[in-house]
Amino acid sequence: MRSIFRYVFAGSALLSLLGLSACGGGGGGSAPADLSGRILLVSSGTPLLGAVVTVSGQNYTTTADGTFIFHNISSTSPSITVTATGVQLLTSTLPILKANSLNDIGDVFVLNTADTGGYTATASGQVVRSDTFAVVPNATVKLSGHVTVTDSAGNFSFSGLPVGLGNSNTNVGVIQASGFEDKPILLDFPLVAPPTNNALGQLQVSLPVGGIPAGPTNIRGKVTLTGQTDYSGTVVTLINKGSGATVATYTTGKDGTYGFWVVAGSYSVKVDHVGPPAFASQTSDATLVKIDVPVTVNFTL
Repeated sequence: MRSIFRYVFAGSALLSLLGLSACGGGGGGSAPADLSGRILLVSSGTPLLGAVVTVSGQNYTTTADGTFIFHNISSTSPSITVTATGVQLLTSTLPILKANSLNDIGDVFVLNTADTGGYTATASGQVVRSDTFAVVPNATVKLSGHVTVTDSAGNFSFSGLPVGLGNSNTNVGVIQASGFEDKPILLDFPLVAPPTNNALGQLQVSLPVGGIPAGPTNIRGKVTLTGQTDYSGTVVTLINKGSGATVATYTTGKDGTYGFWVVAGSYSVKVDHVGPPAFASQTSDATLVKIDVPVTVNFTL
């Protein structure tokens, strides 16, 4: 009996050691994170259907709105890869992701196979206040899927951008700074290839205007999270059913309500809450016949 116990105990210990070894080899033990964004074409600024986005061995194929989302990937995932028919392969470095949170890298632009220059452009600029022109440090700047933070002098720089980006009158990024309104980035000229660096100059961010009530909404609703009392953090995306393009997005507050003001038409409302805790995404159609007759679409996740 004593010998049998000895062998069982030894086997259990060996399995435990093997389990620890396997855990240490998968992702280096880094905390999980969620990642989202949207794939668009440089040439037209339109979302790309059927692009395969790969992060840490996981694949996601974009639908008509070009969006992608990954759940529970390593927060230290090094890069994102995008492949599609007729498109140049893109491999781009990811920032360190915030663990247990949704990390949105915004719009990622890819080149057609016929485009020249590749993903070699560099760009730099400075973020300043619109009222005093004082520099804004620690502002998050997103440009074609690249993410950085301004230094103490408000400066930022990027490399690996698509040559030709900015020739389609499309917002190619955003600046987000605490205490300021989000500033879309619209380039005045297409990015050129090295050795020229694309100097974007001073990009101004503005203080929010207070004292003005929220505008009306005609597609509205509430997202309830089962088992929760705080319904904040759900990303609601409004999609034009005809074109597949994203019309607008909204992130819910504690009460879970959302709303959009749009012209009459056929839309899809997509809700995604990555947590924690995480819930499965849902999509529902919304047909707005008249702009002054609101449509309510509620969700329970």
